[in-house]
Amino acid sequence: MNRMAGRGQELSSLGELLDATMRGSGGCVVVDGPFGIGKTHLLKVTGLEAAARGLTVVAGRASVTDQPVPVHLLVNFLRHAMPGEAAVEQLALPGANPFWLIDRVGDLVEVAARRRPLVVALDDAQRIDDVSALALRGLVPRLASSPVLWLLARRPVAAGSIAQHAVDWLAEHVAVRVRLREPGEEAVADLCAGILGARPDASVLRWAARCGGNPKVMEIVFSAFIKAGQMIIVDGAASVVSDELPDGVLAGVRALLEELPPSLRRLLAAGGRHGHTFPVDRVTGLLDGSAADVSAAIDEAVRVGLIRRDGAELTFAHPVLGEALRHAAYPEPERAAPGSAPAPAAGDPVRRGRPDPRPVTPHSPAGVRVTRSAPDAATPAATAEPRSGRCGCDEVVAAAVSHLENRSAEAPRALARALRLLAGAGRAAEAGRLAEVILRRDLPADVEAQLVLELGHGMRAAGSHRLAAGFLRRTQARHDVCELDRAKLDRALADTTKHLGGASLAEAEPWHQSPGCAPGRRPLWTWLVRALGAADQLDEAQAVLATVRPLAQEPCHTGSESLWRGHRAELLAAAGRLDEARAEAEAALRAADHSRPADCVPARLVLAHLSVHHGDLATASDQLRTAERLASADDSARTDWALARFHAASGRPAMMVQTLINVAGQVVPDPLLFTEAPAAAATLVRQARRAGLDAEAERAVEVARRVARGNPFVQSLAAAAEHAAGLLRDDPAALLRAADLHRLAGRTLAAAGAVEDAARSTRDRAEATRLLEAATDGYRECGARRDLERVEAELRVLPAHNVRPLVPDRPRSGWESLTSAELRVVRAIVDGMTNREAASSLFLSPHTVDSHLRRVFSKLDINSRVELTRCFIAHEAVRPALATTRQPASAG
Repeated sequence: MNRMAGRGQELSSLGELLDATMRGSGGCVVVDGPFGIGKTHLLKVTGLEAAARGLTVVAGRASVTDQPVPVHLLVNFLRHAMPGEAAVEQLALPGANPFWLIDRVGDLVEVAARRRPLVVALDDAQRIDDVSALALRGLVPRLASSPVLWLLARRPVAAGSIAQHAVDWLAEHVAVRVRLREPGEEAVADLCAGILGARPDASVLRWAARCGGNPKVMEIVFSAFIKAGQMIIVDGAASVVSDELPDGVLAGVRALLEELPPSLRRLLAAGGRHGHTFPVDRVTGLLDGSAADVSAAIDEAVRVGLIRRDGAELTFAHPVLGEALRHAAYPEPERAAPGSAPAPAAGDPVRRGRPDPRPVTPHSPAGVRVTRSAPDAATPAATAEPRSGRCGCDEVVAAAVSHLENRSAEAPRALARALRLLAGAGRAAEAGRLAEVILRRDLPADVEAQLVLELGHGMRAAGSHRLAAGFLRRTQARHDVCELDRAKLDRALADTTKHLGGASLAEAEPWHQSPGCAPGRRPLWTWLVRALGAADQLDEAQAVLATVRPLAQEPCHTGSESLWRGHRAELLAAAGRLDEARAEAEAALRAADHSRPADCVPARLVLAHLSVHHGDLATASDQLRTAERLASADDSARTDWALARFHAASGRPAMMVQTLINVAGQVVPDPLLFTEAPAAAATLVRQARRAGLDAEAERAVEVARRVARGNPFVQSLAAAAEHAAGLLRDDPAALLRAADLHRLAGRTLAAAGAVEDAARSTRDRAEATRLLEAATDGYRECGARRDLERVEAELRVLPAHNVRPLVPDRPRSGWESLTSAELRVVRAIVDGMTNREAASSLFLSPHTVDSHLRRVFSKLDINSRVELTRCFIAHEAVRPALATTRQPASAG
């Protein structure tokens, strides 16, 4: 990141001081500036420049310790510069008088610095203790004639201590003072370009203004947009496609608050609840402590540049911080009633829009909830009374579950595996809410045990151990659990407890009912549909949608017609029924006038996906931009994948890969993406190899394998792991296994892609031809025109290719009317294969083989396989040449 934009004058002055140090002169620089303005980075850049010029650099960050910070840094320097000298070793003796130590260090540094000039960089100098400040006060003037340059950075603080008086004295009498201020408009644009690696457009600059032009705040916000997939770079220009803060900002705000004193954290949290501007008296009444303490906290907030004061009103200097704090679901800082649990610190926000994870307990005052910021904050509780969610989602999910149970005896198993998958993909809160609804039903003990064991496995894999423990304990308490299931529950609970840091079972969180969907989040039934679909339970997911549809006319409660159709389009696309998926997605957009704009996001992402498969990148781009602008946090994994696919289709493999995985940049892939999009891992490997990103390709395979291991009963995830590994190793056998698994999972399009990759990995040209022909069948069945055109173009240049090209004047009946796909099915049947065997051989579904045969029978006016064999023999008898050319392919 180029955080030095607009700092040319400061860098020039520091460069001159480095030159003077190299010539033998000493000096001191005190860098002042508000929070996040770039002081730390200025020291870092200057230190790197000093090292490049051959100076010795020692750097540290001040904190209150038993050992004076400047002396500690200089002793380390002396040990390096004068190894083994007795005078240096004496400095480490315990119990030494600190003033003698300071004096002796000064003598030795003066000698060592004349051998090699020295730069001492000390960040956060406002935190030094009194002894450290006295050391600076004495050493800086003493070494002024030696080639020692001191670089001190500090945030403005009240000069109420000996330490600060000492640093102030240096700044006024000895040091060069550099005051960093907010950058100008041109510098802000340069900062944006440095963060994003692209030219910022107006949308990016508007967000920069909401950050107050502060480099640290801009970095937090833009990084969150990039991670959420809401930053698009096209033709070198960066655009933000959302008007709302992404959830990732909250983690950055939390880290920011943790650097501040507790009183300042509480002030900012209280102010955030009242908006961008708030009166002093509103926050004074909310905070503990005297009016003088509150006034001191306000003064400090103004000094460090986080708050501006105008009479009796306070304003956030960086509007984004106020927005994040307003949506961070901070608990009210009220004093708890006697005996109540303590409220959390104001620096402990939870994710925006998530329901309050902790219950109202008998020991807490009415209406006051206790919140914590642990990753598995949503936890089950035994004491809460059953109640439905405020949004009505619980009733909808309960009706859908009842329908599934009436429809099939395998429904409990399907639900258990779907919840395990959802929890393991990092959505433990949503899986927990679904489980709560299901467990309210009077389930048999063995069914409940199976569901909770699967759910607990996924939650533990995602690190939500407390949440898993709560569910396991609840089921364990049933008296009618059989001994085998009880033993399994005991083992699972013991394994879970080991990860709770030694907490006893009594300390594990209790079970509780969900408070309903938070504003701006998707209805709960959508997560049930998504989980079932990702677990290859496509029919069950469709059945849930059938139950939900009559209730999808109430946008305020359970979604809308547009949202319902969008999710149905996703299931159709997953099954490879692309034309039907397009029709459903277009119907969703036509219904959008009666729903929230955000409800159209699933349909728009489907249309973007289908447009890529049809080679229509302009339409894909339009749909993607609109979807990203409207997307919520629940859509982040899908929008990431849609954006990555668009980059791949546009010929930008490196950008495609690094949108999802960047090993050097520590961009970690979302496991939900790898569970919902089985083709993601293989696509990432393919594009990473094209871009020469070997580490990213390896990481994609690793994630795909981990997800598959966590869900051993989901065939599409096993297929995804085989597909990615086969591409990485050029292993056609693994790729054919992937194709077979995809086909068994009902994912025809993914199976065709694996077959195409297998064709390119094999060295047998006849086998490659056969596999490419099978891939064309799959793509044609799905209506994937762009993929079909690509493979047919490759087939046309292969000498072994004997498939008849499509021509406009093909007859409607007779042998000449048969398509290439139908001919391949005919050959398999004539060879004595059953429909299922033919499907496996040709990497098609049995349903597709049956459809091809019905069309063949109709075109040839026959009714049986015997007649089909006779027609085939008669036709081949008059075309021996064709039989000759086909024989090698069959042998391969």
